[in-house]
Amino acid sequence: MHSKSGLISSFLIALLAVSANAQQAVAPGPTLTRQQTVAPASPAPSPANNLAIKYMRDSEEYATLVRQVYRGAGSVITDKTRSLAKGSWAVSLDIDETALDNSAYQLELAAYGQEHSTPAFNAWVARRESRAIPGAAEFVNLIRQLGGNIAWISDRDSSTAEATRQNLAAAGLWSDDDRLCLRETGGKPKSARRQEVVSGRGKCSWSGSKHRLIAFVGDQLGDFPSSEEQIPETGSDSAFGSTCFLLPNPTYGRWTNAVTRIFEQEH
Repeated sequence: MHSKSGLISSFLIALLAVSANAQQAVAPGPTLTRQQTVAPASPAPSPANNLAIKYMRDSEEYATLVRQVYRGAGSVITDKTRSLAKGSWAVSLDIDETALDNSAYQLELAAYGQEHSTPAFNAWVARRESRAIPGAAEFVNLIRQLGGNIAWISDRDSSTAEATRQNLAAAGLWSDDDRLCLRETGGKPKSARRQEVVSGRGKCSWSGSKHRLIAFVGDQLGDFPSSEEQIPETGSDSAFGSTCFLLPNPTYGRWTNAVTRIFEQEH
């Protein structure tokens, strides 16, 4: 980590140590979902969200879990691609909290009582300081060794493209043969960008060559195809663990604004 991270971590520890009776009530933590364009109205992150950040940064369990997901994905893809021609298939990867760890950005928000916003996040991206998620570098290297391509399909702002490439490269994740498919203002959703890979037409394609999307890795359900996209072996719960691989993200997502869900027994 950078030298200022130690100071920020010390500040956050002191913040969490303050008695609950001495704290002013705060609204729930910010929803940092990339699928939303409006920042949440909460004035500051909650102590519960601070613990979620700490879990990502400091727990051995989180690091082990994400490595486990990546190893499982690599094993499945190795088996699936034994008979496929090199360069004929690809893997779709999200970026934030899937390949790059932005917990230092979230830590700064918490330390200074700030909200997530697109300008704040773009400024963070420009710093190129995100580290690789454990297991991500080994996974992308395996995909390339097997003869596959990588489409980075992210809702980062397209204005951050060069900084994003440089950060991915610094983290050992980028290859010049990759495709970086970011969100343009008023542009295509992730589903449309996935179709560009499959059809061989558009910015996310490889020189007009159709690619079979073998697997998808992400931290939000929007990173995975819906049934309407008609991509083979996707669009249902059974796809997870075989074609779709979900990493945990305890810090943000649509779930932060959802009511408690009643779990129904599956038959």
